Amino acid sequence: MLSFRRQVLRKPTANIPSLSALTEPEKESAGRALFFSSASLKGSMALEGSMVLPIFLFFIMTVLLSIETVRLQSNIQHALHQAGNFYASAAYQIKYEGAPRQDATEHIAAYMRGQPFSYLCVSGGEGGINIQDLSSADTNGIVHLKVDYGIKPFLFWLPIGDIHFEDEYFGHGWTGYFGNENADRNVEEDVCVYITKTGTKYHKSYDCTYLRISIRAIESRQVAEIRNASGGKYYACERCGPKGEGTVYVTSDGIKFHGRSDCSSIKRTVYMVELSKAVQGYAPCVKCGG
Repeated sequence: MLSFRRQVLRKPTANIPSLSALTEPEKESAGRALFFSSASLKGSMALEGSMVLPIFLFFIMTVLLSIETVRLQSNIQHALHQAGNFYASAAYQIKYEGAPRQDATEHIAAYMRGQPFSYLCVSGGEGGINIQDLSSADTNGIVHLKVDYGIKPFLFWLPIGDIHFEDEYFGHGWTGYFGNENADRNVEEDVCVYITKTGTKYHKSYDCTYLRISIRAIESRQVAEIRNASGGKYYACERCGPKGEGTVYVTSDGIKFHGRSDCSSIKRTVYMVELSKAVQGYAPCVKCGG
């Protein structure tokens, strides 16, 4: 015998979050995020992108401007250095031979024009670079070049203004030195003389035979036979104590023979000092007129 049982499906009473989100749309607004979220607001991604993109572009343009500024400064400093050296090398002819002054400003401008995108970030372009030649090579040999310019931002409508730079080259022309250029100094004190560590004389000439001695080696048995430049005999050196055999060393103007070529009596360590200091402890040399 067959039996039938009737079953009625009821609405679930459990609070299941996933089912609640589907069956109760009115609760969606109660859980919205406080900040922009694409899950809660339609079109929020477009809004966020429109805000971030300008900031990102501004950052990139700032980095590019910094790189271009460094490149511009490097080019200008290299141009200054080239023009300054060229000017310094011609300073002798300008000062002493009456040669015309070099056009250092044109030299710098010509170098800059030869570089790619030379004035890309310069305010005013090529006309915005002010090159000044402040040199006085024809009087005191000074070479002084100066370049000033402004940097403009790539986003010109930003209210940050121009950034100003100044680069300079300062040097001295290759004019040599003449001892009488400073007339107010004591010429006597500027004269230098030469002395040795163990000597008692000062010498005006570095080629004095007492300083640049000629040493020759001989056999000890020849000492009694040879003479020096003045016709005198040679005697044994008290410092190195030469033996009576083997090789000994003599000089043309000396009166001693030596057992070693590096004896302190014939080895010269020469110092250059001012005359005013030398006269305090040394006597003048009778050969070179010290």
